[in-house]
Amino acid sequence: MTPPRDASLVYVGCTAPAKAVLETLIDHEYPIEAVVTIGPEMARANSVSGYASLEGVASEHDIRVYQPQGYSMEDSADLDFFQTVDPDLLVVNGWQRLIPESILETATYGALGNHGSAFGLPKGRGRSPLNWSLIEDRDRFLLSVIHLDPGADSGDVLLTRKFDITGFDTIETLYYKVTLLLEEMLLEVVPQILAGTLERAPQRGTPTYYPKRNPEDGEIDWRNGTRSIYNLVRAVADPYPGAFTFADDQQVMIWEAIPFSSDIAVDAPAGTIVAVFWTDEFVVATGDGTVLVRNWDADDWTPTEGSQFDTPSAPPTDRIDSQDHHTNLSSTTDDA
Repeated sequence: MTPPRDASLVYVGCTAPAKAVLETLIDHEYPIEAVVTIGPEMARANSVSGYASLEGVASEHDIRVYQPQGYSMEDSADLDFFQTVDPDLLVVNGWQRLIPESILETATYGALGNHGSAFGLPKGRGRSPLNWSLIEDRDRFLLSVIHLDPGADSGDVLLTRKFDITGFDTIETLYYKVTLLLEEMLLEVVPQILAGTLERAPQRGTPTYYPKRNPEDGEIDWRNGTRSIYNLVRAVADPYPGAFTFADDQQVMIWEAIPFSSDIAVDAPAGTIVAVFWTDEFVVATGDGTVLVRNWDADDWTPTEGSQFDTPSAPPTDRIDSQDHHTNLSSTTDDA
């Protein structure tokens, strides 16, 4: 089933995964009438992680491109654009702001977005659900295509698919999985929406919300357990700002680290560099073992055996990714 050729879709996005999904829709000859994206300056000003302009792809296929006045699209000129196009459907992907209700109402069949969590909506609404799922050591993710309403991830569910989160995943590989599933899901639901045959299911249960993550939340507390540190590093790696630590006030970015052993350097205080190898990889003591740091960078620092990373001033339990937050989802699953 394919959409009718006289239908009109507007695609909204500004990230690399959004670009990949757009290319798939174009390959399947979906009637994209216009693409809404932003330029690099606006992306930097709004700290868009994984930014990619969609302008090149759209121009290559003679699709109209619109760059809004602001990322939140609250300018009257932005509303005028959507009213002028008068689309049948908006497809929003990789746009880290709520779409104003006035713009959502310009599309005959409304707007599609996507969101999810380890337990499925309404659990895990809000910010960075993929990052949080790694930090919380979840082993699955339920991705839903939803009908966007003015709320945060509160719209009706149209279709849900599950994928595994393995112990080898990083935030980048989770986006690979989301991209593949979302392409399949949009190809399935868009024709049904335009035909008026797809039923919508309201979200049921008590919502939970993930809080916003900031770059400073990536600081490593070596007193935490090995698994917790491993999860933080892989959750905030590229394209996100990255995990980091300090050595005598020198910031050291930790881009890749893996559990090493709980039987090596058992008496070393957490944060101690217990070994440095010929590859510049090094081993650090944690609260319950050691991790091997495989990819790192710093402006003016090299690892030295026996040296110690600084301890964050805040105790581990005060951190935004603390065990207290870990219970945010698991303690409320019964009313789903």
